[in-house]
Amino acid sequence: MSYTINAYLAKIKKLLYLEEAVRYGSVKKAAEQNGLKQSNMSALIKDFEKETNQKLITRLSKGIKITEAGYKYYASACDIKTTIQKLDTLPASSAELCGSIKLWISDGLGLGVLSRCFHAFYQKYPHVNVEITCSLDMPKLDEFDMALIFHKPQIKALTIKEEYTLQFGLFASKEYLGKFGIPKDIPDLCENHKICDRTNYASYSKKWAEIIAKASSVTSVTNSSAMLLSLIKDGLGIGLLPLGTASKDEDLIQIKNIDFSFKLKFWLVLRRDTENQAKIKALTDIIDDESAKL
Repeated sequence: MSYTINAYLAKIKKLLYLEEAVRYGSVKKAAEQNGLKQSNMSALIKDFEKETNQKLITRLSKGIKITEAGYKYYASACDIKTTIQKLDTLPASSAELCGSIKLWISDGLGLGVLSRCFHAFYQKYPHVNVEITCSLDMPKLDEFDMALIFHKPQIKALTIKEEYTLQFGLFASKEYLGKFGIPKDIPDLCENHKICDRTNYASYSKKWAEIIAKASSVTSVTNSSAMLLSLIKDGLGIGLLPLGTASKDEDLIQIKNIDFSFKLKFWLVLRRDTENQAKIKALTDIIDDESAKL
């Protein structure tokens, strides 16, 4: 039998729907995991059964069970998925990797994590373009391939690749410390020094919220980590900055004599339909290496 491309695609779609239903043991669950309507998936599998003139699955009160006849089609679907996945992971030299990656991130993680990653990434993969979107609002699924986020995602179409911890410390500019000196302790910080704050830090740290509440002078508050860095470097006050970035800045001094630790968990997440692409894996490995040093 001779197939057109559309005929091939129609056949492959039916096979993959069957494979997903069997893999999850439920048409409903398979549809949910793939962002599909249960009725559409169920109808296509029934159509496949009519086409083959065989019962491929047994519908139970809770879920489904594959039949002996259905297993051979299930095995073929698994082979198709394996072949496609191999295409995404074919060995390639650094110079051969090309294309673009859509990356979403908050500017806080951009400042604390990605600023450490891209020099190494672009040296190794010069033909891959990374489109970076910094935002406080999570984008739609089709607007990114991977994301670094502060809240553990509940979206089924995403894979949680890794969990990390970002460490913060108190920093001030050399100019500020030259004028006002180094605070001796938290009471001294609150009573005699100027503080620069980011709007959401108090919600993450009870201790920092107490410091802000007691501070005699909070000179500035911003929702941008990049702006906070600029304000502190300009000598407006003392504030919290990611250790990995601020400790490398020659204009900034970490105030280590104050016993204050601040950590935030964040997650690297990938879209399930792009996670096996070689370029995605390449950037994921770089982020993983650099995040381990935070």
